[in-house]
Amino acid sequence: MTNLKQALSLGCTGALAIFIAFYFALPPWVLFIAWVSYHLFGTNLKTAFTILIQQLFGILIAMLIQYTGACLSAFIGAFGFPLAVFIAMIGVFYISKLKRLNTIPAYFLGLITWFSSGFEIAVQSLFTLILSLVLGYCIAALDTFLHNKLAAKK
Repeated sequence: MTNLKQALSLGCTGALAIFIAFYFALPPWVLFIAWVSYHLFGTNLKTAFTILIQQLFGILIAMLIQYTGACLSAFIGAFGFPLAVFIAMIGVFYISKLKRLNTIPAYFLGLITWFSSGFEIAVQSLFTLILSLVLGYCIAALDTFLHNKLAAKK
């Protein structure tokens, strides 16, 4: 019976994520990237916050790559974007040497989130992705909380 309750809990939190995404016109896949990140990198709030920060840095780096790549392409053609990525990845490598910012996959999840969104560089785009990630982490934490409560009632 506990498994059924946990399955229903997972279904409800997944449905809640989709409802919130659709209601607020947020990209639902970003909520699920956050949900997966929460479970992949450790299901506690301290770790989740650090991973979220790194994903946000990844989004900002992706925006910088997009802008810099376009500018460089005006001068060096097809080599503009690869050069922008090359420079940014060197920066990511060195940033990841900092104690709390050392999870390189989190930066790449931020890059993926930005480039997959297809958004233009704008503050509104950034806020949309930040809100989506934060909500995804919150729903993942809620799901974990419910899962643990139901497991404890065996």
